[in-house]
Amino acid sequence: MTARLVEVDFLDPRAVDLRARMSAEMADLYGRPRHTVGTEDIEPESVIVCLLALDGDRPVGTASLRRLRDLVEVKRMYVLPETRGTGLAPRLLAEIERHAATVTDRVVLHTGERQQAAIALYRRSGYVPIEIYPPYDEVPESLCFAKDLRPA
Repeated sequence: MTARLVEVDFLDPRAVDLRARMSAEMADLYGRPRHTVGTEDIEPESVIVCLLALDGDRPVGTASLRRLRDLVEVKRMYVLPETRGTGLAPRLLAEIERHAATVTDRVVLHTGERQQAAIALYRRSGYVPIEIYPPYDEVPESLCFAKDLRPA
């Protein structure tokens, strides 16, 4: 896929719409809502960068990076189902990591145990399981991962 990746405001309506689609997909997968729509309890001031993947003018993916206490965390990474398997998700993740590397040497993320494709992507991309960190220790089916961003 030849989508271009652009930086947008976290509250950009196109990114908000994609996060709402993600929320709906996760509610279907887990049988209940996993988080709210809109800012999803993420303070926009904590967001370091929000990326939007555009295929022409059509938004097809998004990912954000935020500060959570002393952590730098990948948030709300999502690509439309019809774009999966095209290489877009690894590109989006690599670009988020590039931004993360400018502010930290370690990035973390949270996902759910039923999101097998996401887990496989993270493992292929060098993420390793870590202890579940707050607030996800309160969320059933939580898994957390980290990646060392220091040059080898």
